Amino acid sequence: MSEFTMRVGDAEIIAVTDMNIIYPRPLPELFPEVPVEAWDDYRGDFPETFAGQHIRLEIGCYVVRSQGHTILIDTGYGPGPIEGELGQLMDNLSTMGVEAEDVDTVFFSHLHPDHTGWNMVLGEGVPTEPTFPNARYVVHSLDLEHFRKPEVEAGMSFPFMYRDMEPLDKLGILDTIDEDTNLTPEVRAVHTPGHTPGHMSVVVASGGEDAIIQGDVFIHPAQVVEDDWNCIFDVDWPLTTETRRKMLDDAADNGTPLISCHFPLPGFGRIGRRAGKRYYQVGLDIAPTNN
Repeated sequence: MSEFTMRVGDAEIIAVTDMNIIYPRPLPELFPEVPVEAWDDYRGDFPETFAGQHIRLEIGCYVVRSQGHTILIDTGYGPGPIEGELGQLMDNLSTMGVEAEDVDTVFFSHLHPDHTGWNMVLGEGVPTEPTFPNARYVVHSLDLEHFRKPEVEAGMSFPFMYRDMEPLDKLGILDTIDEDTNLTPEVRAVHTPGHTPGHMSVVVASGGEDAIIQGDVFIHPAQVVEDDWNCIFDVDWPLTTETRRKMLDDAADNGTPLISCHFPLPGFGRIGRRAGKRYYQVGLDIAPTNN
């Protein structure tokens, strides 16, 4: 099994990347209430996540194979270029043995454009057909409602809903959910709001094991310790912090692997505790520490 694959009982989780970018907004703008010098404590632990006064973001996605189903969680930024980088999701899926036709469910943790970019095949920038022809696309209804609001759309850098989401609805292949929902008996979408109103994470539980794919509850490992560090894209800061703290406590108490699409590849890790503070343990081969 490769470092990009993990087993959870009978289910399989595969990490794939679309691109890795230096995010254009500097840290004081992205996290406006965090003093820039406060990041210095984390530069030594996570050097690959910094580029001067900017953070370097992995744009990761995950495939879950469960009980004969192939579920793709998020679809990255798309072909690009984005900040000079070209999207590699489709090539990387193929390298991992997953073809577009294999995917029967595309599930969105939320509707930001770095999670929806490969939804449609584009011809001269115009959406023509779904990239995953055999899939139903699934999103929480609150996110669809939120990002359809004219004032929200006006605040985005480009009209990604027109490109990525509305064509799916017109084709009749976009499904909405409004509560925690089983995608298979081993894979459950759970509402983890705050970053966006309908933000969801995915719990994979099989054979007495479990893991959680957390979407954008965290975008940087420092937030495991600094759980009240919220970014400009978190639409409800108090709720985001509440969601983050609950997820951290549950993951630390139960030893549950936490899987994070914006952390360095493959994004597999655990939450430990030391001297009363939580910390992020990269990888799965370290036993959780709860003292």
